[in-house]
Amino acid sequence: MLQATQRIRVEWGHCDPARIIFNPNYYIWMDQGTHGLLEAAGFPFAKLTENHEFRGCPLVASGMDFRSPAYYSDVLTLTSFVEKFGTRSFTMRHRFTRDDTLLAEGHEVRVWAANVPDDPRGMKAVPVPDDVRAMLEAEGTVDMTA
Repeated sequence: MLQATQRIRVEWGHCDPARIIFNPNYYIWMDQGTHGLLEAAGFPFAKLTENHEFRGCPLVASGMDFRSPAYYSDVLTLTSFVEKFGTRSFTMRHRFTRDDTLLAEGHEVRVWAANVPDDPRGMKAVPVPDDVRAMLEAEGTVDMTA
């Protein structure tokens, strides 16, 4: 599977008073990881949203396991990839490391959503397009930090 990596410098505003990352930041970075992976596959979200049928990739489930703390000024590497595809969904896996230490690992289950005609707020889950799926299943790693 295609992997996208990003480097994240832990800033003061990411931390709690103990200078440890405040955990909701991991969820923000996982979302960025998903968008980064789609871009690495050649499907930047900004371009996808130009298609009037595409509504987005809504999150339907997520979770996180914390292994070791990260602190102010640490530089983390986020690695994101699709772990598996369902009929209309895909499960993202996100790994946060500092050097060789696994700090946290999270997952997101997302659906590929299309607009519902005549309902500006409506959306429905549809299969991930074949071309998108093929690129996400390709082997390789892309550094999105560069």
